Amino acid sequence: MTEPRWASGSDVELDVLALLLRTNAEALADRLRPVPPTSGASVISALAAAKSLGTVLDDFVVSLVRRARAEGHSWAAVGYALGVSRQAVFQRFGPGTGEATEHGTTVLADAAERAVQALGQFLSGELEGLRAEFDERMTAACSVDMLESVRARLNKQLGQGWDLGEPSVDSQPGYAVVEIPINFNNGKRKGRIALDSDGRIAGFFVLAANAP
Repeated sequence: MTEPRWASGSDVELDVLALLLRTNAEALADRLRPVPPTSGASVISALAAAKSLGTVLDDFVVSLVRRARAEGHSWAAVGYALGVSRQAVFQRFGPGTGEATEHGTTVLADAAERAVQALGQFLSGELEGLRAEFDERMTAACSVDMLESVRARLNKQLGQGWDLGEPSVDSQPGYAVVEIPINFNNGKRKGRIALDSDGRIAGFFVLAANAP
């Protein structure tokens, strides 16, 4: 990537959360759209997607509070935005409860290799193995059922044949972000995988080829 999209660790986190929100919301909408009264499986899938969406929303609030504090906003201003008192917001998000910390720049020598392997697992349907590499947030927000749903939709739209292009790696504070072109039979996409400093997958997405 000649012009990195993410300029700081918090930007990577917010972008990952934004994509997770969109993915979970789309999955929930897909499951709710045709829900016949007798379709218990669809209702259960919708419940799982709703739970994942709630988890991501909670994480998004935490991340935005960290961003607000890093930009110099007071606890009173944060509390006002959330509709609670300064004391309540400080008790929930203050020091010792996960307020923002600084991360060193992540340099993973095998980031590209790890990301290519992960994307290959997804495209080949090895979803349990892929999910085992997720960090805690991704595990909570992205079930095997959701991964399979996204994979099935891609196969339906673009065909099952695929090959991967040359990965590009952008090292950011706390993360290594890898983008990989995907050439399907009937179109192009790109994988975007964020790896944390421990090599865990903190973000995993298949996006439009021209997505920023």
